[in-house]
Amino acid sequence: MSCLFSTRAFVSVHGECVGRARVTRVCLIPHRVAGGSTRRVAASARPTDFTETGGVLDSGHIPRRSAMGYSALAVGLGLFGTAPGGARAEEAASTEETVVAENSVGSPPNPVVDESDTPKARDTSRVGNVTLTRYVDETSGYSIAVPNDWVRDQPMLNTPEFHPVSEYGGRRFRIEVSSVGRVPGGGAALVSLVNSEMESLTGAGFESAANFAQVEATKFAPIKGTPAAIVAAKGPGGAVSEIIDSSVSSDGKYYNYEFRTDSIYPLRFFGVAAIGPGQTGSARKLGRRDIVKVTCQVPEKDASEFDYDLLRQIARSFRVDAFEG
Repeated sequence: MSCLFSTRAFVSVHGECVGRARVTRVCLIPHRVAGGSTRRVAASARPTDFTETGGVLDSGHIPRRSAMGYSALAVGLGLFGTAPGGARAEEAASTEETVVAENSVGSPPNPVVDESDTPKARDTSRVGNVTLTRYVDETSGYSIAVPNDWVRDQPMLNTPEFHPVSEYGGRRFRIEVSSVGRVPGGGAALVSLVNSEMESLTGAGFESAANFAQVEATKFAPIKGTPAAIVAAKGPGGAVSEIIDSSVSSDGKYYNYEFRTDSIYPLRFFGVAAIGPGQTGSARKLGRRDIVKVTCQVPEKDASEFDYDLLRQIARSFRVDAFEG
C-alpha cells in the first residue's frame, strides 16, 4: 500500500501505514482482484492519529474526484507499494491496457483506402498482360498510355519516340508536334484546318479522316490502285500502301487511321491526330495551336495480333488538353 501525506509518506509492505503525526493523507491500498492482478484503492484522507503499528485506512470516506486526483499525484511522485507475487509487473501491464482502451474510446477506425479510384490507379490501364501508364506532356498539352517496360528516345525536337528496351526497328510509336497557328473559327475540330491560311497545311487531308489517312500513308508509299502506285510497282521494291481503316471521333477532334505498306519490309501503322492547345506560355495564350500526331508501327514479319491490338489501343488512348477558342 502507498500513502500520501501533507508532510511525509511511509510505505508498508503488508498494507499498513506507519506514522506518528496527525496528518491529512490518502493511501493507495493494493487490492487483489479476480484473475490474480492487483489494483490500488484510494482510502480515506481524513485527519487520523497513527501509532507505530498504525492500521489500514477505511476506504470509502473520500470523494471520488479527490481520490482520482490523489491517484494521479501518486503516480507522478512514484509512491508505489511493493505487492507480493510480482503484482507490480501485472499492474503495469493492466495499466497499459487501460490506457490503450481509454485512447480508443471514441476514436474513428483507420480509414480503408480504395486504391481503385486514386490518381495512380486512374493513370494506368492494361492490354492483355501489359500494364500501361499515362505519359503526360504538359508543355504541348497531350497525354498517351505507354507500356511500363518501354523506354523513351528523342530522335528529333518535339518528337519523342517510345519502344521496348533494346528493341530497335521493331514495335514503336512517335509523337510529332508542329505549329498550325490560329485555327479558323477557334474550334478544336480538325476539319477547321481546311480553311487555314498556312501554306504547309494545304493538301494535308484535313477534309476527312479518310483523306488524312491517305496523305499519311503516301509519305511511306503510294496508295494502292493510284497512278503513282502503278508507276512505283515497276520500280525496285514495288512498295505500295493500303488503307485498312479510318474514322473520326464524334466531336470531330480526333482522326484515327490504320494502314500498311507492302514492300520488301512490310510494315503496319496505327495513327491518330488532333489539334493541341499550343505550347505553354504566350503561344497558348495567343491561340497559336499545334497539330499533334501519333504514329505507331510494327514490322508485319514477326508481329502477332496482340502486337496489333496493343499499338491500336495505344493510339486510341491519345488525348489532348481542352482549350478555349
